[in-house]
Amino acid sequence: MARGINLITENLPHVLGVTCAALGLTLVSHFAAGVENLLTVAIGLSLLGIFVVAGFVLTWITGEKLPPLFWVSMVALAAGFPGVPGSAWVIDKIQAISFIATITPVLAFAALGIRADDVSSFRQNGLKIAVVAIFVFLGTFIGSALIAQLAIMVSGV
Repeated sequence: MARGINLITENLPHVLGVTCAALGLTLVSHFAAGVENLLTVAIGLSLLGIFVVAGFVLTWITGEKLPPLFWVSMVALAAGFPGVPGSAWVIDKIQAISFIATITPVLAFAALGIRADDVSSFRQNGLKIAVVAIFVFLGTFIGSALIAQLAIMVSGV
């Protein structure tokens, strides 16, 4: 248990920072998409942030035997499970969140996920690896956009 508390105190500021940044970008993308009920979206995003932080805390308390994705999913499922007090309210607030506006910052984070090791590799290999990386990022973005457009067309939205 002491190890779990140490993990919480060491890692919680980072998790909070990344979660707040992701939720903030998601709220901005909802604003850019012209969503009218931004307050409801902000409440739903806050709930998602609470689920993320609670999932990470449970991961650290349990000794990291299961990945954070498991615990975040379990917390979110428990909060929205029928019969749990407040679950209808939780579901109502989270349903206000647009899927497309949510994945936009996630894809941006993925494209910007270059580690410090990668930067030194860029320096060693020169301009050609940067050009290849740009085309890979561009291809990933276009491919993701095409898949998202196909999903929208199929769902009839």
